[in-house]
Amino acid sequence: MYIRFVIDELDEDSNQRRGIFQAVYCLKNEGHLYDYELSHVDDVMHWFDDNLASPLDYLNKQKARKSDVFISWFKASASNHIAKARELSSLLENRGVVVDQITTTNPGKIVYFDDYQVFAKPYTRF
Repeated sequence: MYIRFVIDELDEDSNQRRGIFQAVYCLKNEGHLYDYELSHVDDVMHWFDDNLASPLDYLNKQKARKSDVFISWFKASASNHIAKARELSSLLENRGVVVDQITTTNPGKIVYFDDYQVFAKPYTRF
């Protein structure tokens, strides 16, 4: 099973519900976070930088088309990563943004995977 945290806005590029990382970056870039929230976001993002590989390097080496849409999902076994994602979800919810945790057994055509995540080209809208 795969888990994703999303909000009720559609991403224009993917036509999928926007993920929490994008949502947090939007709040941050628009100046809607207090200093203590910014500090917490930075801590969590640094944790992800240190503990989650970026599949973008892999996809670039595979010469994936820029028009391809890939959606990231946590593996259900990635409990530490999911806990950190829930921290970001809580921050968003404290700012009035509704976050849904969605699950699937079929995220689409998997183009990258590691111990904690998959990147998939979706078959349907989630």
